[in-house]
Amino acid sequence: MSVHKTILIILYATGFLFALMVAAKGLGYYVLPIGQRPFSGLHRTLKPGGLWGHGLGILGSSMLLLLFLYSARKRNVLGLRFGKMSYWLNIHIFLGIMGPVFVTLHTAFKFGGIVSVSYFSMTAVMLSGFIGRYLYVQIPRTLSGDKLTIREIDEKDKLMTRVLVEEHGVNPKLLARIQTIAGLGSKDAKGFALLWLLAKNDLTRRSKLRALRKQLLKKNRNLPAQKIDRLLALMNEKVLLTRKKALLSSIQPLFHYWHVAHKPFAYVMLIIMFMHVALTITFGYRWIF
Repeated sequence: MSVHKTILIILYATGFLFALMVAAKGLGYYVLPIGQRPFSGLHRTLKPGGLWGHGLGILGSSMLLLLFLYSARKRNVLGLRFGKMSYWLNIHIFLGIMGPVFVTLHTAFKFGGIVSVSYFSMTAVMLSGFIGRYLYVQIPRTLSGDKLTIREIDEKDKLMTRVLVEEHGVNPKLLARIQTIAGLGSKDAKGFALLWLLAKNDLTRRSKLRALRKQLLKKNRNLPAQKIDRLLALMNEKVLLTRKKALLSSIQPLFHYWHVAHKPFAYVMLIIMFMHVALTITFGYRWIF
C-alpha cells in the first residue's frame, strides 16, 4: 500500500471517528425539540455558538475553503505546482466529505434563514461531487492524473490485447466476450442515459466476470486459481479501458456540463458562508480566541 493511500485511510478514520464521537455524545441533545434544547446540560457545548458547536463550524468551514486549493493546483496558481493531480483530487474529495459532516454537526441539525441556502448549496456540492468523481474515473488517465490522448489510449489497448493473446493464450472468441462485458450497446447515450449505462455496466460487470472465472476454472482444471485470477484482473482492466475508449466522446462533454452545474453551488455556498462568518464576528461571537 502506498504512503498516499495510508495517509488517506488515517485521515478518513480519524475524521469519521471524531464525528461519530460528537454525534454519540450529542445524540440525546440533537433529538430534542428546538424549544427544549436550552434546558439541556449539553446546550452550552453543542449549540452552534457553543464550545464544540462553534469549533466544529470553524473546522468544517476551513475544510470547505481548502477545497479551492485543488482548483488552484489545476491552474498552477499560488505557486502550487507540486504533487500528482490524482493525490490533490483525493484530498479534495476528503475535504468535500468531512467538511459538510462537521458543518452539519455545527448546525446541531437546526436549519433556517439565509444560512440554510449555504448549507443546502454545500450539500448539493457534496452530492454532485460524487457524480463528478464517477465521471472523472471514466476518462483514461496516466498515473499522475493527466488525460491520455486517443493515440495513447489506442497504444495501451493494443498492448493489453497483445498480453492477453501472447502471454495468456486468449482466443478471439474470448476477446469478443470481453467486448460484450464492456456493455457497449448504446454508444450514443447522453446525459442521464449515459450515467445509467455506466452504472448498469458497473453493477453487472463483476457478476459476468465471476461467471467467466468459473468457466475458465472448469475448462482449465490444471491451471492454478491464482493464475486465472491474474488473467481475470487483466480482463477487467481491458473491459474498463474498452468502455472508456468507446464512450470517451460522450463522457467528456458530460463532464464539462457537470462542471457548469457544480461551480455555481460552490460559489453560493462560499458567499453566504462569508456573510455568516462576518455577521457572527460583528455580533461579538467568539470561540476560544
